[in-house]
Amino acid sequence: MPQSAPHSDTINPPSLPTVIGQDMHILNPVFTRALQQHDSKILAAMATQQVEAGARALDLNLGTTAKNRLLTAWVVDTIQHAVDVPLFISSQVLKQPEILQDYRGKITINSVTAERSALISAMETAGAYQAQLVVLLVRPGLTPFTADERLQLAAEVLETAVKAAFPIKDLYLDPLFHLRPDPLTWQLSRGMPDVDSVLETISLLPQLAGTHLRTLVALSSASQFLPAEKRSALHCRLLPLLTAAGLDAVILNSHDKQLMEIVQKPEGSTLASPPPIRNIREKISPAAMHW
Repeated sequence: MPQSAPHSDTINPPSLPTVIGQDMHILNPVFTRALQQHDSKILAAMATQQVEAGARALDLNLGTTAKNRLLTAWVVDTIQHAVDVPLFISSQVLKQPEILQDYRGKITINSVTAERSALISAMETAGAYQAQLVVLLVRPGLTPFTADERLQLAAEVLETAVKAAFPIKDLYLDPLFHLRPDPLTWQLSRGMPDVDSVLETISLLPQLAGTHLRTLVALSSASQFLPAEKRSALHCRLLPLLTAAGLDAVILNSHDKQLMEIVQKPEGSTLASPPPIRNIREKISPAAMHW
């Protein structure tokens, strides 16, 4: 029998983000070895262990090679036979409608950029199979660093969703952690991303459409330039701030016990408050507000 995640009302009230386990990523050597050896036992164990550790969904990224893409259906079937939790699958699955059909309404596509033509295509495919979609607030030629830049891009995503008839309730927006590109700022930040603008974006997004807009971040993206021994400490510091800002879902290491304790009681670990919410409607182009 598959392991089931606890019912959302009992463990995941609206104030707490959904935990998405990060282990099944092509950069994880254990996962890569399971793919190479076609070892369903390792895959099932990885899925079960994450759920038992508290993950309520699982991220799945097999990379971009054609060889691994052919394994996607087997990997998804193996995981779904082991655990009964939602799957967040990398955007390569857009090219595999048979998987979206087999798991209609049970998959979230993670993730696509906000480039308009590609986004419309992704929304049309996701909508056809009742899949949810994670959209990165970035597009070719535009890497936003301020909250206002992220919010403007979010407004464009929402406008595109209306044009594509894609339900806003099926969207996640990922504001992404970025490092400033100039060397001086990078040195002063010591490899730390601009956290304040991400927190402000998450706090302000509900004002954008007059309704709740779900947000998602991957904690590991905030610490990718830090030494391995410092990453957990940063994640533990960031998670309470993200939760206070209103984050809905987070991809993280569910085996990090200290981090998982913070997931359940973030108020006891908050080291600072998120930026105050300001009114942002006058900052956004009126043409983007008709949804």
